[in-house]
Amino acid sequence: MNTAQNATYVVWMVLCGMAMGATFDFYNTITGASRWLRRLRPLFDLAFWLVAAVVVYVCTYRTISGTFRIWTFLLLVAGYTLYRLLLRRWVVGSAFAILHVMRVVVVIFGRALYMLFGLPARWAWRLLSGLAKLLYGLGCRLEDAIAKLLFIILLVLTFPIRRYVGKEAGWRKKLLQWQEEFWHLTAKWLGRTRKPIQ
Repeated sequence: MNTAQNATYVVWMVLCGMAMGATFDFYNTITGASRWLRRLRPLFDLAFWLVAAVVVYVCTYRTISGTFRIWTFLLLVAGYTLYRLLLRRWVVGSAFAILHVMRVVVVIFGRALYMLFGLPARWAWRLLSGLAKLLYGLGCRLEDAIAKLLFIILLVLTFPIRRYVGKEAGWRKKLLQWQEEFWHLTAKWLGRTRKPIQ
């Protein structure tokens, strides 16, 4: 293996270490800012380590024919250390900036949706509920008017027979008199049939 291959191998491993640190910090910042994405962090971690392993293997295969060396881990750690010293502040800052932009976009999108669909739906609901209340009130008044009209018609139609069915009708008085006599006779009979207590 010549010097050029070794130099390429060193550069690529250091770059992989820097890229791994930047990717980890970036998605960790994004997922940490959202309660819903925080639940998916284990999946993101698993995907990160799988992709990182594949990328490191491909870079190793391209540079030194896939020969595994202990220096690979040291070069990755060196790359990660360089990233921490030089680039971490900008990567995390850019992640927060992207979060801020995403929040602004979500707020604008939400307000646009509310203006397009929420406000018309709210106005339509108010209009329909107001119309329903108005129709209900009109229906109640119409029902009262029809009930009064039917009562007047009933009074007119029952005028000839009202003296026979009213409270002062003769048959009602006779019925009350028969009822009082029945209960009086029943009480007398029960009084006679009851045995004296000894």
